[in-house]
Amino acid sequence: MKQEGERVIEKLFKVLNLFLERTSVSTNLIAEETGMSRRSAQRYLQDIMQFLEIKKNGDDSYTLIHKDRLSQHIKRDDSYLTATLLQYAKSMFPESRHDTVENLFKLFNITNIEPTIQVLESSSVDYNKVQGVVTDLSFYIKNHIKIQFYYRKDNSTKIISPYKILYYNGFWYLIGCKDNKEIRAYRLDYIEQISLSHDETGYIELDEKSKKIIENTTSIWFGYEELEVEIILDKGIKEYFIDRPIFKNMQILSENPFTIKVTVYNYMALYMDLMPYAPYFEIVTPEARKFFAKNLLKAYEKNK
Repeated sequence: MKQEGERVIEKLFKVLNLFLERTSVSTNLIAEETGMSRRSAQRYLQDIMQFLEIKKNGDDSYTLIHKDRLSQHIKRDDSYLTATLLQYAKSMFPESRHDTVENLFKLFNITNIEPTIQVLESSSVDYNKVQGVVTDLSFYIKNHIKIQFYYRKDNSTKIISPYKILYYNGFWYLIGCKDNKEIRAYRLDYIEQISLSHDETGYIELDEKSKKIIENTTSIWFGYEELEVEIILDKGIKEYFIDRPIFKNMQILSENPFTIKVTVYNYMALYMDLMPYAPYFEIVTPEARKFFAKNLLKAYEKNK
């Protein structure tokens, strides 16, 4: 069952999509397409008009103007929030190719923004539980401030330089590093009592390679070496991987057999991403193949 926050955002982007697809939109149409009352539709419309240039027509309909220049109408202070909401909205439509949200990304010029929060596609985002923690952490991340917090998972105090908030496989995580520059992930629902760190070592600025790892990661499994892996996919899942790429850096090497190459920093990240598609793939790269075989054998021994 969807949480209230999820329903609000889903309706908001349905309204935005109507303006993107049509030359004019009426309050009655918004109510009809979203299933809400006419009064609620009017309220959503007024909210959107606060940050988009929408004009009222003579027939009481509304038109979004300058669609190709939407980024100009977003206040600078709102850009981070906009990127976050768009990422969050992607998680609300797991059954689609996210065409609507992708169009919004382009129109809002989100490619020029590096949002702290990255949300992966999921049908069960429980944002309400961690919203307060996200708000607090976002301030420290944006301003490059070192923090300390109580970590309930192991009943200890952590001191880290925070870098990113990531939604992965059903949970929210804070990505940061310790003073030894070891990159770690911490579940947000275990984080409490966040405050400014007063230790003598300041905020840890990462080298370019480490920054690249954090910016490109879609999982909580890290490493410091780029690992290229070739994978053969069965025809049955070929189209799925093309339409909704699981990997940001996927390259198609051949069509017959359909072979792709991906770059990861940890074989476990690849393992977690690919296992839902077993047995419809084959790992070609020897070291990665050994890793998969070893872990699959462990699973077999436990479940035979």
